[in-house]
Amino acid sequence: MTTSKQQTYKGKILFLHGYTQNASLFYAKTSALRKKIIKLGYKCQYLNAPYVLTPSDLPTTDSLSKFGSSDQDDVTYRGWWVKLGKTNDGINMDDSIESLKRYIHQGEIIPDDENGEPSKEDEEDKKLPIVGLVGFSQGASFAGLVAEKFGELFDTTPLKFVILYSGFKLNTSKKSGNDKYDAYYESPSDSKLRYLHVYGELDTVVAEDRSLSLYNITKDKSDLLKHPGGHFVPNSKLYIDQVVNWIQSDGKPKELKQKEEKKVDDIDSLLEMMDNIGKA
Repeated sequence: MTTSKQQTYKGKILFLHGYTQNASLFYAKTSALRKKIIKLGYKCQYLNAPYVLTPSDLPTTDSLSKFGSSDQDDVTYRGWWVKLGKTNDGINMDDSIESLKRYIHQGEIIPDDENGEPSKEDEEDKKLPIVGLVGFSQGASFAGLVAEKFGELFDTTPLKFVILYSGFKLNTSKKSGNDKYDAYYESPSDSKLRYLHVYGELDTVVAEDRSLSLYNITKDKSDLLKHPGGHFVPNSKLYIDQVVNWIQSDGKPKELKQKEEKKVDDIDSLLEMMDNIGKA
């Protein structure tokens, strides 16, 4: 899913959806953020994960809303990896890494529908440098995994920033069976990558300690932004503006001010919180 081509862009930001979502669902849930980013002069490209989830991979229908997903019958649910035994141990992300590589070098875009044919990105858009990643939940975890070595992994320019909503560091201990990914988190000596970690105080899908797991190893180049809701991307003006201002900032990360007296900034945020509290 792509944004309008009615302007000249200075770079691209890739949006990576969460577990049991797809590009179209994530596109719909990040409309306010996307519109502000486009005004900054960036193209927003939403990508689909290559793994199609089967019914046995999904939580119960009543729980899909916890993941920011949909319980409609015609939705193709996707993931950046498939959980084995409902855990994140012993997983395989090779297909996700390869699909991102094909997008970068061939402009191949996976459709939402598992039976659909991949499309090709416009040649002019393909030339735009990828400056950042925006990920949610499992998509944020995948973004955090490939961020440091993005240039090396994909033979392209290094990223400038990543924005991780409800993200977490993958357990890469030998016991977890994910140790082959441990080196991905090692930061090159010349890295100038910046991180913004955003998480909800009422998130019960990715708890605070998990959201802080990646922050704890990137503190010197990270900012934290908390919101008072659950497992979703906050759409209120207060939090959108802070994220957009952070993208525009240069140099070392600066502390983001939390407006405690104004937890809920507008009616959209209030409605979103009411819809998610009790589900997440």
